[in-house]
Amino acid sequence: MNHAPLTMTRSGYFPVIRWIRQDLRNMNLLLTVTIVSTLIVLVCQAIIPLKVESILHEKEGGFNKLALMVSLIILQLAATYVSHRGGHHVATLASTSLRNRIFAKTLKGKALQQDGLVRSSVVSRHTSDVDRISEALEKSIVEGLPAIIRIAQSLVILTWLQPLIGLTMTVAAFVFLGLRSIIGRSMLVIDRDRLDASSRVGETVDESITAAQAVAGLHLGAWQLRRFKRMTQRLSYKTELQGIKVAQLVVSANATGLVGLTAVLVFALTSGEDTLAIVAASLLYVENVVKGLEVLPGWIRALQQGVVSTRRVDMILLGEDRIHYPDSTNASGDLGLELKDLQFEFESGVTLSHVNIKIPTDCIVGLVTPPGTEPDALLGLLSGDENPGAGSVLFDGQDVRMPGVNPNVWYVPSESIAFNASVLEQLSAVKPDVTTANSLDILAKVGLTHLLEIDGGLHDRLGPGSSRLSRAERQRLALAIALLAKPEALLVGSLFALNDADTALPLINLIRESHFKTTILCIRHPEVAANVDLVAFAHDGGISIGSHKDLLAREPAYTQLWEQRLNFEEVDLSVLGISEENLEGLHTRLVTERYSAGEAIYRQGAEADRIYFTIAGRVEISTANPDGSSTRVAVMGPGNHIGDLRLTTGERRAESASALDDCVLRSLSREAISAGLTGLLDRTPTERRIVAAILRDGSATPEELQVRLSDIDATQLLSAVSMLLNDGALRQNGETLAVVQKRSVKAGSKDLLGRLGDQGAPIL
Repeated sequence: MNHAPLTMTRSGYFPVIRWIRQDLRNMNLLLTVTIVSTLIVLVCQAIIPLKVESILHEKEGGFNKLALMVSLIILQLAATYVSHRGGHHVATLASTSLRNRIFAKTLKGKALQQDGLVRSSVVSRHTSDVDRISEALEKSIVEGLPAIIRIAQSLVILTWLQPLIGLTMTVAAFVFLGLRSIIGRSMLVIDRDRLDASSRVGETVDESITAAQAVAGLHLGAWQLRRFKRMTQRLSYKTELQGIKVAQLVVSANATGLVGLTAVLVFALTSGEDTLAIVAASLLYVENVVKGLEVLPGWIRALQQGVVSTRRVDMILLGEDRIHYPDSTNASGDLGLELKDLQFEFESGVTLSHVNIKIPTDCIVGLVTPPGTEPDALLGLLSGDENPGAGSVLFDGQDVRMPGVNPNVWYVPSESIAFNASVLEQLSAVKPDVTTANSLDILAKVGLTHLLEIDGGLHDRLGPGSSRLSRAERQRLALAIALLAKPEALLVGSLFALNDADTALPLINLIRESHFKTTILCIRHPEVAANVDLVAFAHDGGISIGSHKDLLAREPAYTQLWEQRLNFEEVDLSVLGISEENLEGLHTRLVTERYSAGEAIYRQGAEADRIYFTIAGRVEISTANPDGSSTRVAVMGPGNHIGDLRLTTGERRAESASALDDCVLRSLSREAISAGLTGLLDRTPTERRIVAAILRDGSATPEELQVRLSDIDATQLLSAVSMLLNDGALRQNGETLAVVQKRSVKAGSKDLLGRLGDQGAPIL
């Protein structure tokens, strides 16, 4: 790591104050009160020894002079309190402003993606480095600068009282200042090295926690321990060097004071005159000098550490912004999102070259990318969080990266890391006046009503990264936040819920009802692609836009992509007891999910809406105990399924599942399984949802179905009912609809079908 040269500026002791001056704005009154209080203290310290000399030298009116001196002492004590309190308050406010400034820059700078600085170093600059700068500022205000003034005024008065003593003390003080300069220069380098060594220790701890599974699995514990010991030894060595320099400063200051004290005693012993009053006053002024000198080592150390920390903080504050803000191009008209001569390369190597298209507005556009290419990378670019290789992305005629434009474009990433805050707190981030009723409404719409049942409900913190929620729940919560914000453009990454046609359709309808100007959703299933208005297919060279059907007809690469994705990994679905003719169709409904070690897959008590098949890694099954602890029930490896088939609406998980290793799972939704059991896989998602609703909740009239499936347009629902009636999938008795779908089943499937059905819904 490169460092800027660490040298004291010509202004000597004031580099930290100058550096932080922009954080001292709007504190004029507080600074004035603090400075005036400090000056009162210094004036009192200058006058009190003179009063002592006057009382001892002139007996007449001694009690009046004594009363005046006591008043000065009381005034000095009061002013000292105000001075210290004010200095501390100034330092606290300045450090708060500085922390906010660093964090604001971090969000925009490359440090956010650990470009040039590791995570622990970025954290330390917001915490320990700011603390050192704050300490240096406070000590400068209440100790360092007053100490210099106290030394100077005491030397002047001491020289006036007794020139020989004053001259001796002045020479000693200048000698000390010379030694301080020599010691200080080397101390700056040592302080920097010590802070770097401390950062490396923190970095090692941080990476060991992050890579805990690798440390254990590859038996790297001993190696990490050796690395850690080397770093702690280096830290210990640098700390020892710091201690040596501090000791040298303290000894120099004490030696200077002792020289002055010795000079006073020599004068007292060699003088034949009655010099009691002068000696007493001289001792008091020498004491002031000594006190000032004793303050200097601690202040100098704090100041120099502060200087080092300012250099470290400058690595963030003066760093290049992550996003380059170009000159905006003004345009008129309702243009929405437009790609202009855009060039962008995915990590997979797929390159978009000279793309010039407008994303259609007032419709839902599905984004499809080639296998191995993450669509979220392109969405990050479209939302203004990445820089294109060339060209630009415009929203309403202005570059989407511009600060005034970016807030109008919201992006829900597939990365599901959330925050250690309550559900209500996270929702209030975008809508400060959100009520509990509003929160329950939006949570119900995205399928998160059950969060009310977790410990603490909507009000308790969800743990680091919202770890108390599963990844799918965190994704849905992020979508709820974006919907609550009501931006002009909504971009949604590869959410688990959008990868399955049956779970995707309600969310697509919800997003459609929100009426965004521009909407782009990542698509990973052909049936979902068929249910959006248009598809944007990003391929090597450019982006093609059209309906799913049109792209299949005119884009061979698009057709080949879906053929590849429908080639499923081997998953044993025999546990479901589904007929052989339906298995192939059900395989296409499998959704691939990935979980990091330690991450929750589902929680005990959560809605049982999916079954999971383990492809890679190990999954721990556990149950909660009344005392809050958990008991491991089993560890499931590849080839096993997890998630008991409690697929009736309202059923809850009887256990919790979490990833022991980095896991790859494939899952099936409750809706997909019910469709497979009843032979409805070739039906539209709306038709399948109608049949599933009747199976789960009993026979119903069309009006009752509309209430159960309120997110489906009434015309669309009646059309689907009519189609099912015509095909014999439903029968109608008066106004009541019932399922009459015939199907062949394998042995063992009747019990599962019984869970999916209802006694009031005949199945023939």
